[in-house]
Amino acid sequence: MSDDLISRSALMQSLRNNVLVDVTPNLEQAIENQPTVYDVDKVVERMEMESQNIELIYQTDQGFDYEDAIGIDIINAKQIVKSGGIE
Repeated sequence: MSDDLISRSALMQSLRNNVLVDVTPNLEQAIENQPTVYDVDKVVERMEMESQNIELIYQTDQGFDYEDAIGIDIINAKQIVKSGGIE
């Protein structure tokens, strides 16, 4: 995966604003057809799949209390985010 995350629309606008670049339909199509390197929906989907029911333990004035929650361990979360959802 590349660290070069750019916006296709921002690139097209930048090219259109440059008088030295002729933005042809073929160039626009080539930019539009570039694969994404980060898919937010897939990242969220993978994080939801990796999530597990966990029990939160926290201290109160009366002692410890327990609460069910959903969580994902930080190592898996970091790997999913770094992958951008792209396998």
